[in-house]
Amino acid sequence: MRLRLHQLAALLAFAVWPLAVNAQDPAADLADLRLRIERLERENQALKSVVGERLEVDASAAQYAAALPQSATGLDETQVRSIVEEYLAEHGTQMTAAEIAQPAGPPKEPEFAEVGQDLSMSATWRNGLELSSKDKAFRLHVGGRWQMDTSWFDADQSVQNNLPGNVRYHDGIDFRRARLRIDGTMYEQIEFAMEYDFVNGFRERNVAAFSDINVTAITDLWLQFSKLPIGNLRIGNQKEAIGFEHIVSSRFLPFMERSYNQDTFYGGTFNGFSPGASLSKNISDDRGSWNIGVYKPTNNVFGFNTNNGDYAVTGRATWLPIYEHEGRQLVHLGVSARHATTYNDRIRFRTRDAMRAGVSTQWPVPADITSFGDTMEWVNAEFAAVNGPWTFQAEWLLSFLHDAREVGNPASPTVDTLLYQGGYVQVLYFLTGESDNYSLERMAFDRVKPHENSFWVPTDWGSCFATGAWQVGARYNYLDLNDQGINGGQLDNLTLGLNWFFNPNTKWQFNYIATQRDVSDTATFPNGSGWIHGWGMRFAQDF
Repeated sequence: MRLRLHQLAALLAFAVWPLAVNAQDPAADLADLRLRIERLERENQALKSVVGERLEVDASAAQYAAALPQSATGLDETQVRSIVEEYLAEHGTQMTAAEIAQPAGPPKEPEFAEVGQDLSMSATWRNGLELSSKDKAFRLHVGGRWQMDTSWFDADQSVQNNLPGNVRYHDGIDFRRARLRIDGTMYEQIEFAMEYDFVNGFRERNVAAFSDINVTAITDLWLQFSKLPIGNLRIGNQKEAIGFEHIVSSRFLPFMERSYNQDTFYGGTFNGFSPGASLSKNISDDRGSWNIGVYKPTNNVFGFNTNNGDYAVTGRATWLPIYEHEGRQLVHLGVSARHATTYNDRIRFRTRDAMRAGVSTQWPVPADITSFGDTMEWVNAEFAAVNGPWTFQAEWLLSFLHDAREVGNPASPTVDTLLYQGGYVQVLYFLTGESDNYSLERMAFDRVKPHENSFWVPTDWGSCFATGAWQVGARYNYLDLNDQGINGGQLDNLTLGLNWFFNPNTKWQFNYIATQRDVSDTATFPNGSGWIHGWGMRFAQDF
């Protein structure tokens, strides 16, 4: 408890009162005055000692005075009471004699409010509509996101003629994501999230032919017991803690698509969400974190698995050796790993390109391989740094699949350990001086907040406008799915980006991609190598 200002003033009054009285005595000579000053200095030191011992006591100035020993002030109890009463009267505070005489006693036990006593809620805008009780024990956020993409492509004919399913690169427009979300807190300790995406592609077979449709699928669907002594326990459909850019929400991506690692490995056919349970905790005053979870692998976007014995164990650890100026200067280091069974003893490694158009079942797949296998491990290293408007980010993932053999290829060898790998390095720069916003909760980047929101309105003095935030970036992206004759191709990609953040909730993105596809060593499409160029734009909003 803090010592109140009027309490400290009263204590100081006890120290200077004898000096004030003697200062009015004209008969006091210099030697006597010197002795009194020395005595007062000793008494002042004694007072400081007493005050220091009682800083934790929440009591009135009178209680402090009553607790002071006579040797500390040189005054008897009556004089102390008189001084306290006079001080409180001058400052408009009245106390009874009983209150003044009441001893300080031991510190009071802290009072705890019962959760749910006050259920009234107020609304506010916190990058979305949020309702919360006064004590924040109950909180409800209702929001969502949508992203509309349009893209144009120019691919070599050798590439167009040699793509899985004969799905070619094509110009188009589509809604990349359209999600509704409800999340919040109940009874102070239980957090939850429910989110559904309405634009997941699904290929339906009927009597005549196939048809591609959009279906609704879950993404986040979990509850969490927060602030437990052992950390935060989350149960439900959630992101496995592997990969820095995987942890970054799709709302805050600096490019239209993540790197090939996302689609090939920790995103896959299950959209990056898995049913399971995880335990996480921040350590060392939020300078580090760890996360460990057990999940059921899936190959669908609906969060189910009916195979016996399938499991995955995933963990991530991060550290911030540098974190200054609220994240405007930082260095992030991280490592994550996953040990898992394959789904039904097989796994597909495939990726779509760094730009897409149309429903997801119509996205071309430039690198693709399906293999039998037993168990696998992924190891991912992550690095990020922010220095004012500059952001540097890089990751590298190694994938080890055991007892592997290519599906559908009788000539495929069986190898003990199949090694695939991929990574990226990217640099970003804010032309308008902002910095990327780093979340200490997730240990990953968060929402960009412009210094000034963009607007353009008419006024009596002409047009008035503000720029918002502008960011440019470049990324080199690499994927290698070739090893020991089980080959799915190799991709090298350059992506250039321009981002315009109108405000924290709305942005426009422009990307250019140049992808070099090498499938010369594959058994399926040995003549399908070549270049793919693409140009795309995205309008996005979340709340």
